[in-house]
Amino acid sequence: MPSTPDELRHVMLGSLFTPEVPLGPTRDILIACHVSATGKGKLHGSPECRTLRSAASVDQIDVPFGEAVERLCASCRWPLPTDSLILPLGAAVSEVDSLAIWLDRESKDEEDLEAERDAAIALAAGEYPPRATESGDEEEEDDEAGRDEEWERYERARNFRSRRHEHWRRLHSYLTRSNEAVSEYPFLAPWADGLQSRLATVLDEERRAFAALVQPIRLLEAAAVRVLPKPQFSTDPGFAGLGAEAEKTFRRAWYEWSQRAIWSWRRLEDQDFAVYTVVSDAFGRRRKGKPEAHAAFSRFTADWIRQAREEAGRPASTAWQLVAVKAPALVRTHHSEPERDPLTLWEAAVIATYQVAFNRKAGTTALLVPHLIAEQLLACASDDMPVLRLAPDGSALPAEVLLEQWDHAGITLS
Repeated sequence: MPSTPDELRHVMLGSLFTPEVPLGPTRDILIACHVSATGKGKLHGSPECRTLRSAASVDQIDVPFGEAVERLCASCRWPLPTDSLILPLGAAVSEVDSLAIWLDRESKDEEDLEAERDAAIALAAGEYPPRATESGDEEEEDDEAGRDEEWERYERARNFRSRRHEHWRRLHSYLTRSNEAVSEYPFLAPWADGLQSRLATVLDEERRAFAALVQPIRLLEAAAVRVLPKPQFSTDPGFAGLGAEAEKTFRRAWYEWSQRAIWSWRRLEDQDFAVYTVVSDAFGRRRKGKPEAHAAFSRFTADWIRQAREEAGRPASTAWQLVAVKAPALVRTHHSEPERDPLTLWEAAVIATYQVAFNRKAGTTALLVPHLIAEQLLACASDDMPVLRLAPDGSALPAEVLLEQWDHAGITLS
């Protein structure tokens, strides 16, 4: 059904389309333009445009879109029917053109680079400062000041990592959306290629900077947690204060700890707070037996960590495999809300850390990962993030070639 006069969208065509942008079949579409009686100068979307105020008279003419582009006023809005082919093309052009805002930014100075190097050193030890050792009274004040500085240092480090992670994912999403736009309008490819190529270079720089703030061993240990058998409940003297709730609390503590550990880039020890919270919730306001229960669960958690590290250290666990993934873009939400990332922190860190090839046009990535990580990726593959084992038969082709051969449209998830 054709649009009615009330179904119009007002679009700033002059700021969206430039002579360099291919127009495909839309170039022959007639658009209503307003121009001074001389017929010279800019074409306008409205006779009320301020640049026409000095004109003796204004005429309305219909001009093929392809001929009008070079003369479009950048300040005017053109009323277009909602079913106009120019509208979806304009949205696609906007997706590609938006890449430019991330290019040619000022490089970081030496002070910033040194701060990121210090962040990497700090995060290699953990998320938080190591626990303080006991000291004498005369040293207590100096120790407290030093501890404050250490906490600030680690907080800066975590913030550096979060910003790098978020920026890398944002750039990846811009590139993904531009690829989707070009897929919808292939004639845009020659114009888009230069911008996409330059953004891919910036994207890889951000990926490397983010990966430098992640510890690969923690990603492997997280994957090891997934294959651990569920621990069997057994009575412990420390559980006395929990009474009949002991087994339920034990199972909930394991679930909360393991789920957080599996999908995190942190040390396994840094998930202890999940167990602490479960135990505290089970006691509520009761105090009797609570310290003993926390101590008992700390012992269990330490044992789970030990088992995970033993599993991660097995030769079969560390054998390397080549897999391909197609990471999703951030999910757009309402204007007042931040975009949602479908990737867990663990998945994002794995993709950034283990990348060995990237197909810019397809948005796919080849990863060379330890066996446990490969199995976790494959087990959690979905329509949002397809995962494929590359070279399962031992192909010696380079990862770049194998990635290009991956036909995403016909993929069967493994």
